[in-house]
Amino acid sequence: MALRAAAALSLSGRFGPLGSQAGAGLDAWARDRGVRLRIEDDGSDPARSARLCAGLAGSADLLFGPYGSGAGRAVAEAMDGRPEVVWNHGAAAVPRRAARLVDVLGPARSYWRGLPAVLGPAPRVAIVRAPGGFGAEVAEGAAAAFAAAGVAPVADVALDPGDPGAAVRAAAGAGAAWVVGGGRLEDDLALGRALAGSGIAAALVACGVAEAGRALGDAVVGWLGPVQWDGTPGPVALPPGCDYPAAQALAAGLVAEEAVARAGSTAPDALWDAARALRTHTLIGPFAVDDAGRQTAHAPVIVRWERGPGGPHRVVVPRADTGEP
Repeated sequence: MALRAAAALSLSGRFGPLGSQAGAGLDAWARDRGVRLRIEDDGSDPARSARLCAGLAGSADLLFGPYGSGAGRAVAEAMDGRPEVVWNHGAAAVPRRAARLVDVLGPARSYWRGLPAVLGPAPRVAIVRAPGGFGAEVAEGAAAAFAAAGVAPVADVALDPGDPGAAVRAAAGAGAAWVVGGGRLEDDLALGRALAGSGIAAALVACGVAEAGRALGDAVVGWLGPVQWDGTPGPVALPPGCDYPAAQALAAGLVAEEAVARAGSTAPDALWDAARALRTHTLIGPFAVDDAGRQTAHAPVIVRWERGPGGPHRVVVPRADTGEP
């Protein structure tokens, strides 16, 4: 009998473009593997996502989480104490409760892990803290990465989505050459527009997705972004034009399927135990989690925007320790 999979994803609303990509990744996996997949649109509403996910749990062998950390936190609360496993492919900043979440993607705190080495010695960096739990985790991870490298940021600035220029002025006043951080796509893009022509370069979460090039044009050249997927093809082909949210979701399907095979069952207890014991590798990188389901093996890589004949495009920055992406 075919596996039954379900997910509540943002197919419309503010996260619709990225949630739809996640849906495309799950659909590619399900079609290739003969899985019966049901996707419900949460409309980019975390409360609705939580209700849908909890309602789908009892009728699915494999339950996939939403896109976005706000929705992920709501789902974790709704699933608190329930036995079903939730495969988390799209929420990088979710505090652990008693929900059985299994992270396939790297955590938000790891997004800028290799950035100090990329920027070189003594970079003049302003950390910009975007609103929301995800933005806070990204900023904390950036601060930790620079502290470990012995670099003191020249400024630490809170981003006001209504006035991104204020953050740019504060960074410029502190003598920053780089603004580092990131949060919601629309906030990052607004900050990117305010930075254009300022002489300050950006390392923002939004610069990891193709939308940054479409929205900001040549302003992104030289800017940096984190990506969960470096473009390495996997055993299942993604539709043309898919970005890393689709790859993350596809990877979640592949990992969940392998856990079922290891468990020999889709019973929640057996699946939870198999997921935590599993060590494998997917198209986005290595997979391993701790006893609480937190990803411990995978972290994003960094891309740089460069000029090309068709406009700006992303290139993976080699890791300083190995020279490899």
